[in-house]
Order: sequence, then structure tokens, then C-alpha cells
Amino acid sequence: MSMRRGAHPVQRIGCAALAAIAASLIVVGAPTTASAASAPAEGVFENCRLDTAMQTCLQRLHVMRAGGIRVVVIPASSGSLASLASYAATAGSLRMSIMWELSNPGWWQQPATGTLMAGQFPTFANACGCEQNGALLAFVADWLGSLPATYGYYAADDSMLGPGDQPGVAGYVAQIERQDPRHAVMISSFGVSQARQYEAIHAMIGQEIYPVTTTPLLPVAANQRVWRSVGQRAVETQRMADSADQPSAFILQAFSWGDNLDDGVAVRACTYSESKSACNARLHYPRPAAQWELRNEVLRHARPKLILWWSFPGTYGDATGDTYSIYPTGAEAAARWRGLSAAIRAAPPTARSTTALATAARHSKTLKHRRPHKRRAPRGAPARRSTR
Repeated sequence: MSMRRGAHPVQRIGCAALAAIAASLIVVGAPTTASAASAPAEGVFENCRLDTAMQTCLQRLHVMRAGGIRVVVIPASSGSLASLASYAATAGSLRMSIMWELSNPGWWQQPATGTLMAGQFPTFANACGCEQNGALLAFVADWLGSLPATYGYYAADDSMLGPGDQPGVAGYVAQIERQDPRHAVMISSFGVSQARQYEAIHAMIGQEIYPVTTTPLLPVAANQRVWRSVGQRAVETQRMADSADQPSAFILQAFSWGDNLDDGVAVRACTYSESKSACNARLHYPRPAAQWELRNEVLRHARPKLILWWSFPGTYGDATGDTYSIYPTGAEAAARWRGLSAAIRAAPPTARSTTALATAARHSKTLKHRRPHKRRAPRGAPARRSTR
């Protein structure tokens, strides 16, 4: 679930606009209308070049915080150790936490004596003076675990997990936990069958639920088949988490399947004979009311410790110059973020909240004729896509 790299710059939201959007949102440490005890932490995936765009990255942190985000998932390979520490310090000052993305098959497919990962995490390798994967992973977990703002580790993305990987992943996760037993380790899965393969590993399994493609989800009463499927996946995920004595977690949709051609083809809505923009025009970013309902459907059927949204660039816009996907800019990006943060800050569903739904519906009107953005392959990896 990572971002793509790209060659030429994209339009960005300026500093003044960033400040205006942040000011228009309520600053929260927990959802405004929900108690911290009753609501899970909500987070988002980010991709920002800390060494070359730190000021932009920190501005984006402030925007996230204003929108109710409490956990940010960002690649641990996104900057120097000094930059990682600076970013984490700012997050901590905002009462936010960082989940460090480490996901790379080399960690679990290569032996501890292999040296592949030194090239993937060069700043850590240089700092510890080590080349072998085992020693490097120990240093990475020890160093990141010492940062006060660390929430844990996004250890493996579903798109990077292959047949037969379970024993290697189990050993990899165990090493992280031996080195840093205080912080959470998370593996993502797409679908219950994949989650079951990793159920026995001592890790939090994050179940991805990305139902918005070309099928309408609202009104709920007219789309019961889709919502029953979402609810059942939440129930089964919670059951597995309970059986493994682990907290449940979910990764929900804040992207459009049409923001890159690979994903559009994966959901059978596009073909490789057409352009990326043509595909993007057909597949839309979820409306705020759908995101609100998606979050609430999970909360009605499960007790997650953490909800993550994929992704901040897909909602608010890219800050890296990535050209693989199409990202929102300007008014569209601002409207997407207002809608998502309204869902994040809404009270948990003790009963259906018509007020919250009406608020989300009002925001959705600003997006009615706009076009979107999606979920991509793990950071630094080639296009990921299983049919969602």
C-alpha cells in the first residue's frame, strides 16, 4: 500500500492554502464528538520526502492533526536518521504517533546473513556499520523504538506477501518484537483468506476494505449486498483477532481505483488500451457519506484498536512529484480532506446519527462532479494490485 515515485512535479497546495484548510478544521487529539475511550485511533498513510521537503512534510502533519488523525504511517526509509527524528518529534509535539513502514520482502525472504536490505535502508546501514539483514533489522527496530512518538511498525503489506511467505514473516515479526517489545507490529491483508495465513503470528492484522469501485454504495437500504459483505468481513476479522488474542485493525478506502491504470484494470473497469486519465474519469474517490458509513459499519461489527485510511496523498494531494497516479489538487483536494476528516471526527455509531450523515452528504456535493485517486504498491515496489 505504498506510493509511487515519479519524475516531474505536480501542482501542490500552497502554504497559505494549507494554513487555511487547517484552520477550517477542528483541532483534536481524539474525535470531537466521541470519547477517546469509545473510539479507536484513526490514522493515514503518508509519503513525503523528509530530507528535501521537510517543511512541506511538517505542514502536512499539522493538517492531518487538525483533521483528527492520530497515527501517521510513513516509510522508515524516507529520510536520514536526523530527518526521521525531526519528523517524529513534531508528530509527538502534536500528540500524534508514527507507524514506521518497513515492508519489503527482503526482510522475510532473505536469510539473516543476506545483505539486500542494506541497499534499501542505507542510512540505517551506514549508522550501524552493518550489512547483514539480521543485524540491520535489530538496529532499525532498536533505533525507531527509542523515539517517543513511535506507535509501531507496518511490517508487511498484503501486496508483498506471496505463497510460502508465512514462516519467513513469522521469523521477521518475532525479531522486531524481540528487539522492541513495547510497540505494535502490523501486517495488512486483503481478504479473510489471506488474514488466516498469518493469524497465528503474534502481530496485529490490518484488514483492508476497499468496496468503492463502480458500484454505488448509498443509499444503504438499496445496496444491502455490499454492506453485508463489509459487515461480515469485519465480524470475521474481529473473530480471528480474538482467537489470536490480538487487537483488530482495519485499512479503509481513501483513494480511487482509477487514479492509476493498473488498479483500474485490476477492478475490470479499465483496459490498458486507454489512457490513465480516461480510466480516472470513470472511477471516483469515495464520497464522504460512504466513508462515514464504511467506518461505522466496521465499528458496528468489530472493536478495532486502529483504523487507517489509504491514503493522505490520495485524499489531500501528492508532495513527491509522483507521476504513476493522478492526485487531487486545489479545491478538489480540500473538499476530499474536509469530507474524510468529518468522518474521522464523527462520533462512533451508538445509533445512526442523521446529523453526521447529513454533514457528510453536504460535503459530498462538492465532489459530485470531480474525479479521484487510489491505492498503490508498497513504497518503492512495483505496481501492486489484486482485484479489490
